[in-house]
Amino acid sequence: MHSRISTRRLAASAVAGAAALAVLAPTTSAMDANAQPSNNQAVQAEAQPVAAQLTVKSYTAYLKQQKTPEAKKALNAFTKLPTSKQARFVKYLQDRDIYKALIDQARGNIDRRLKVVDPYNKDVTFITEVTAGKTAMGKSTKQVSFTVTETIFGIPVTSETLNLRYEIFKGKVSGTPRASSEIKNVNAAIRITKGKVARTGHTGVATASTVWKAVPRVQSFGKGVDKVQEITADTRTWKAKLANR
Repeated sequence: MHSRISTRRLAASAVAGAAALAVLAPTTSAMDANAQPSNNQAVQAEAQPVAAQLTVKSYTAYLKQQKTPEAKKALNAFTKLPTSKQARFVKYLQDRDIYKALIDQARGNIDRRLKVVDPYNKDVTFITEVTAGKTAMGKSTKQVSFTVTETIFGIPVTSETLNLRYEIFKGKVSGTPRASSEIKNVNAAIRITKGKVARTGHTGVATASTVWKAVPRVQSFGKGVDKVQEITADTRTWKAKLANR
């Protein structure tokens, strides 16, 4: 049976005013487990806040210039919202407390799925999803995929995923597992990058972890936020966590 340990810290803060937002660069895409870490100093220098606030107009322009499927879906859904909801949507994007609250931890059994919907408030929801079980490569290969997503008015804005795949031999975890991570981000208030995905396989346990770095693109967001995402699994069970660092 799956269980979930709630660790969310719920807080809300208001963001006021409006100002022009300079054109933002495309969001970060998936990287595999063997990718080299990004140069954090270069990223931070490139992504220094360039405007005071994010606005409905500048956010719409940002989505239009993105080439990702998630940006196109977000643009289509965002433009259909009433004006009042668009204003609240943009305010939520630049609320640092909301992004910090995007954390969770859970545990469960291999060959079972988990989905938890956790409202932050009436407009913002966090969704935790875990799939765990065998792969197309056979019963001896197991995979755990752990995703935590923030949605606003049902529109996904940030989704952080960690994948772990490992082999079972004679009833034990065998060899070095494979791991990868993926970020889907249409929050124009932050740029999210990651370092190398670390993975180990020893003493009957396979593990994977990565660090996400959210760098502000607008001054209203405040300081950056680092998160660590982890999976630990064996032949029968898994544990997963996304936490602030």
